[in-house]
Amino acid sequence: MQLLFLIQWVVLASVVAAHPGGHGHMSKRELQARQEAAQLRALQARKCASAIAQFTAQRKARRALNKKREIISSTTLSAASAHYTNIQNDTCVTAPEVTEGPYYINNEFIRTNVTEGQAGIPFVMDIGVLDINTCEPLSNAFVEIWGANATGVYSGYSATLPGAPEPGATTTSSGWAAPTGYFPAPYERNETFLRGGYTTSDTGVVELVSIYPGFYATRAPHVHTMVHTNWEMSDNGTLVSHGGNVVHIGQFFMDDSWNDQVYALAPYNTNKNTRTFNSEDSILDQENADGNNAFFNLELLGEDISEGVLGYITMGVNSSASYEILNTNYYNTSDAATTTTISTSDLHSDVVTEL
Repeated sequence: MQLLFLIQWVVLASVVAAHPGGHGHMSKRELQARQEAAQLRALQARKCASAIAQFTAQRKARRALNKKREIISSTTLSAASAHYTNIQNDTCVTAPEVTEGPYYINNEFIRTNVTEGQAGIPFVMDIGVLDINTCEPLSNAFVEIWGANATGVYSGYSATLPGAPEPGATTTSSGWAAPTGYFPAPYERNETFLRGGYTTSDTGVVELVSIYPGFYATRAPHVHTMVHTNWEMSDNGTLVSHGGNVVHIGQFFMDDSWNDQVYALAPYNTNKNTRTFNSEDSILDQENADGNNAFFNLELLGEDISEGVLGYITMGVNSSASYEILNTNYYNTSDAATTTTISTSDLHSDVVTEL
């Protein structure tokens, strides 16, 4: 047992170290608690398999009708209709919790489209959230995402490492994302591209629009995610990151066969970073532990990959959990003092989040 615990602790410590930085470190006890919670959640989620399966027929029937749907390009608080209307069982993620990494920014905008003009392949993410305590869809959960742009850039952060692409490579002034193993650059700019999120529907589904993420040194392409319950919104239309409970922190991945196709196209083919494949990414190994599946189920939105990609994934989360956000960087903190606890019915399309 002591040897097993030591192995688990070393593995989880490597996950935390893979995104280093001055955002605090989890103790040995915290690491052990996260691993135990992840293993328990995996066992609980398996009991929910039949509950997930009952949504399959409805979702696949909906898929045929919406194969060529138009991507809704919204920069307001109004929500796009989900590509599917219920959770399906193609993919279920109950991955071990990881820290949010060095590129998280607290208090981002509440919106369904986070693109902000970034060049790249449109990426529509239909994300289902299942409460493993009840095996029921989790409604009004805020699903937050953030990721790198086509050349490996995270908004708000800049790096001065040798060989970094020039700022503004794909319509942004930010610099290159620091690779794993390096101390991350400090938060420098009040930028918000490829960041944000929205609440799940009554059937536990939310649709978010971004671009297919680029890659940077030592990390396979991925999208970060964080799930909040009992969440709050500031008067300026931003999430209060510490206002509710964080019930899941994880990362989503794409199969390398899809990555190959995307990265052959502009502007991805201008990325000067050394690509890391899925088989080489240690965090992906952890996200896929205990029978979990951290991969999007992908399909084309049109006749060609350049028209966009749809990714479907389901997260099994413990609604009674509460994880800590370590990153202390904030967007627009001076305007986010007033907060309001809201539900889906309180969201209005006239709340504009233009930047």
